[in-house]
Amino acid sequence: MAMQKSAEKRERILQAAIQMFSMNGYSNATIKEVAKAAGVSFGTVFTYFENKEELFHASVLEPLEEVKAVMLASPEPSEEPTVQIRELIEQHVSFFAQQTVYVRLLQYVIAQRERFPDLFMELDQFAVQLRNALRPLIVKGQELGELMELEPDDVSDTYLAYVNGARLTFTETADDRKAWDMFTRHAYLLFGPRSL
Repeated sequence: MAMQKSAEKRERILQAAIQMFSMNGYSNATIKEVAKAAGVSFGTVFTYFENKEELFHASVLEPLEEVKAVMLASPEPSEEPTVQIRELIEQHVSFFAQQTVYVRLLQYVIAQRERFPDLFMELDQFAVQLRNALRPLIVKGQELGELMELEPDDVSDTYLAYVNGARLTFTETADDRKAWDMFTRHAYLLFGPRSL
């Protein structure tokens, strides 16, 4: 029970930190603000995180594991790669629709790659992993004539940029199913389908 409470407290601190860092950036976010938002004392934050830098790194990297689990998940086997691609897009867009705060934090790191080189490298590595996960589906779709002949890595990069951009641009639409269905349909067009 004590371990569960400890894990819950750490998670509250982490979620508060993600919020504060995404709103205020690394320099302007304070441990005091994080503690207040998490409903814990200032000193309690340091029970779980050695310093502000470690808290920032955890705020970026720990949620990234969930993003990877969703974005790199294998689709249901199908003879039709376009069916698999559509299913993945629906899964990805639905997930990103709920990630407003965290996506802002990711963009903050990406925009300052010189300041946060190790974190940027982790995010860049994720983009490479997504390319590698999507490439076989794109290539198979092209070989079957279902997709236009486009460079698979370019398609993956454009797709990731689109999903990120949609989440950042339309911040008030997380529960607007109609809007996210539209984003899902348009995301599929980035793969170059020869027919809809």
